Amino acid sequence: MLKYLIPFLAVLLSFPVLANGAADSPKAYYDFLTQKTIEDFHKGIKLYNEKKESSAPQIKKGKSQTYNLVVNNVRVNFTIVNYLNDQIYVNDRLVQKSTFGLNKTTWLNPIISTAIAEDEVILDAETTKVLLTALGSLTNNLEEVGMMCFSGCQKEIKKNNTQKILMTLDRQREDCNEQLYAQDETLRKYPSYKMVSMLHSTFNPEFQSVRTFFQKVSETNSKKIKEFMTDKMVVEKKYNSCVGVMSSGTIADKGHDALEKGLSVLTSGRIASEAIQEELEKAQGVCLKMEELKTCLVTLKKNLNSINSIKRSVNKSSYNAPLETLPKIRAIDR
Repeated sequence: MLKYLIPFLAVLLSFPVLANGAADSPKAYYDFLTQKTIEDFHKGIKLYNEKKESSAPQIKKGKSQTYNLVVNNVRVNFTIVNYLNDQIYVNDRLVQKSTFGLNKTTWLNPIISTAIAEDEVILDAETTKVLLTALGSLTNNLEEVGMMCFSGCQKEIKKNNTQKILMTLDRQREDCNEQLYAQDETLRKYPSYKMVSMLHSTFNPEFQSVRTFFQKVSETNSKKIKEFMTDKMVVEKKYNSCVGVMSSGTIADKGHDALEKGLSVLTSGRIASEAIQEELEKAQGVCLKMEELKTCLVTLKKNLNSINSIKRSVNKSSYNAPLETLPKIRAIDR
């Protein structure tokens, strides 16, 4: 949720040359570093609030330079110093930002459970199935559940297929994020240079992997989803959220049902509770990646609309810049 904050790389690349051209003295160096870091932090907060999905929480500035947000009645706050030190306060308790919601400490269980119980926090089940089916079509050597494959066999096939699909998910996220960065950069620079040719193009060879994935998502229909989920993922039950789909068939399957009904899953003994929690955390981690991929795809299309809008305005004058399109992805464009 905080992925837009603090573009550290931009700060690091700025070190050699100071904004005012001053000598590279230690004081000037650290003054510039401090100023640039604070500026980027504030820009990051603003960018997050502008680009977040409607269901995501707003980050608000509080007293004493703190920033606050609320996730399903869980209070999160931090300062710039906290953030730079990988820290946030969750319900007034200090935790590592990088592991929030994805570690095994007992006190975090209620927070994780609360977050998983709400569909708005994470991807819905239908979008999850669309993305999984599209990712599966780009993944080699997936196994199929045969007529004589039962319980243990099905679990092994699902485990192997899931691991292969997750590798494809990571590649697609990386490719999509690279193209999104390229789009953002050219849109940012265009007002200064006014060169249409420098705007990011989906015709670039580097974009083809993302375009192929767009196509696979757009071609995914209910029949393909049902066949894929049954034959490759062994998911036949109906779920409301991504976590439900990704934890199906595991020890956390029934535990997730209880979560969706608002019941506690931590009532079956310490060992069983830890095993359930571990599976739910794994599922949540995968779902966060899939949410990021979905958001990236949707944002790429929005950026392309902005690029085409610029081209249309230029075409009215003299330069004839070809407009570009991407396959429609109504299934996840919400």
